[in-house]
Amino acid sequence: MTSQTNTRRVTLMAGVLFLFALAAPLHGQTSQRAYPKVGGFAGVTFVPGFTFDGETFDGEASYKQIDGEELVFLPKLDKQPLIRGILGYRARQASLELSYERTQHDGEFANEFPMDATYQAFNVDGRYFFLPTKRVQPHVLVGGSMPFLKIENGAFLDPDVDDADFRGYGLNTEVGITVYPTQQLGIGAGYSYRMIWFDRVTAVTENKYELRPRFRETSGSFSITGTFIF
Repeated sequence: MTSQTNTRRVTLMAGVLFLFALAAPLHGQTSQRAYPKVGGFAGVTFVPGFTFDGETFDGEASYKQIDGEELVFLPKLDKQPLIRGILGYRARQASLELSYERTQHDGEFANEFPMDATYQAFNVDGRYFFLPTKRVQPHVLVGGSMPFLKIENGAFLDPDVDDADFRGYGLNTEVGITVYPTQQLGIGAGYSYRMIWFDRVTAVTENKYELRPRFRETSGSFSITGTFIF
């Protein structure tokens, strides 16, 4: 686990240094005209390989009801492309973004039992832009999320099997660069890191159980975002 954490940190730092190094020469080529336009916008983010890092959903652990017999399994999820739809408002130096995302994953428990999963999240994020009058603008993003995770046939209470539905909350972060070829069109690239805590689950009996300690997950990935300001 320590090795994986160090690898993620090195990757993050390398990505940050690369993006800011790229911004330096491009910044010198920009015109003095104000970029971009201020107003509402729509956008799409593409993440080529989204998954959990496996801190809790590791394909080996299970959760057992306290003073009961109901079981919930925590499969390992594969990487899948993620598409996030965005609506927001761009001010001079910052933007407010509302977004929704959904992915389908092939999961596996104990290297033997397939358990497909559906991940969804609603996000509210704020993005701060450095050099707001230039075509090339380094940015940082911080926000919150409301995640949902459904594990198909991920719950068991003899003799019944049913889906396990997890809910919780999360923290979104990103560092990257956005380039504005025009005052309305923005193309960005960045490295995002998410922390997710699932604190409730519904399973076979349809009772809502509180998870203590909360099920913590993380996810680090590169992303590409396109936006159009109206």
